[in-house]
Amino acid sequence: MKNQLVREAEGVSKRYSVAFKKQVVQELNKGLLNRVELREKYGIGGKSSITRWSEQFGNLHYKDKALVGRPMKDKLRQRIKELERQLEDEKFKVLAYETLIEVIKEEDGIDLLKKAPRQIISKLAQTRPRKVSRCCALFGLSKQAYYKQVKCKNENEAAWRQLKPFVLNLRRKLPRLGTRKLHYLLKEQGVAIGRDGLFELLRKENMLVPTRRKYVRTTNSSHWMRKYPNLVKDIELNRPEQIWVADITYLDTKAEGNVYLHLITDAYSKQIVGYELCDNMTAESTHKALKMALNERQYKDQALIHHSDRGLQYCSKLYTECLMANHIAISMTENGDPYENAVAERVNGILKDEFGLADQLNDIKEAMKQVEQSIFTYNHYRPHLSCSMLTPIQMHKQKKIKVKLYHQK
Repeated sequence: MKNQLVREAEGVSKRYSVAFKKQVVQELNKGLLNRVELREKYGIGGKSSITRWSEQFGNLHYKDKALVGRPMKDKLRQRIKELERQLEDEKFKVLAYETLIEVIKEEDGIDLLKKAPRQIISKLAQTRPRKVSRCCALFGLSKQAYYKQVKCKNENEAAWRQLKPFVLNLRRKLPRLGTRKLHYLLKEQGVAIGRDGLFELLRKENMLVPTRRKYVRTTNSSHWMRKYPNLVKDIELNRPEQIWVADITYLDTKAEGNVYLHLITDAYSKQIVGYELCDNMTAESTHKALKMALNERQYKDQALIHHSDRGLQYCSKLYTECLMANHIAISMTENGDPYENAVAERVNGILKDEFGLADQLNDIKEAMKQVEQSIFTYNHYRPHLSCSMLTPIQMHKQKKIKVKLYHQK
């Protein structure tokens, strides 16, 4: 009799009502029986039938087929599992970031947690304003210290807005003026800011002047002409037109290539007293710069020494006879050391680094115009630390101030 009922059941097409399907899903959700047991209990055909019913009528939803499995007994347990998984992921992220910070500290010597805690806390506070205290604690910073830093930052920004017009005005005249000189000139204009504070503001605004390094040899001391001894080695500078220093530097142009600037500078005041720009390094060109300096001389009754390197221009008959005719003593470097003619080398560097003469110019005509403007601005506006922050023109008009000397270390 039993076998007959089974055969009759197998011959009838199995159709399940919605109510039946929901009943099966409810039992599955309670966790009393699994899918295999429910199929055997109710004789449900198809291994995926109960799964489809669960997706259709159940409360549990699966993101993809790979996650399909036995449902939890209730929603709460499933949510706990999801949160635990998320927590593990977040812990791994924190570990990865902590490892990154440690690697940067070990490899580059930068402690990110100490370098910019205020910026990090401010960024987090934008989205989580109620978590400022917690963020401060994470970085070992009190809430009061954080707000003090924010206040200081706001004050610095306000100070920079007031300071910027003065800085730009000076930089238009002296585009590569160093920060110490810039600080002095700002102080002269009544702008109250500390030197270190100015350094920091210029650094943040990317307005510090980078150093340039380039060298082209312009001295040829391998010649047969007479060379003179160094007369200025141990002399103390105490007045203008005590010592003139001379040197030649090059400028780069597109049309003519290198052109040469012959300079004569007063060692005491740092004033450029004579110059000549041309496309050669002949004695005649150097002689023109000397004649300009002689014509501009203000203390003709004082003894004067002319100091230079041993280049053939300065050893030439034309040049030395002109010096002797004007009762100027001749002094030259002895060892080819730039420090033996340090003032001349320094003035060359200032003109190139701070006045744009290191840049490539179109032609000698443009170079001449820029040289004239640069030397005028240098003489009238550029202060010197060694001259107690006076400009060369100001320093040249007096002889009371003692020149500060900076020796090679």
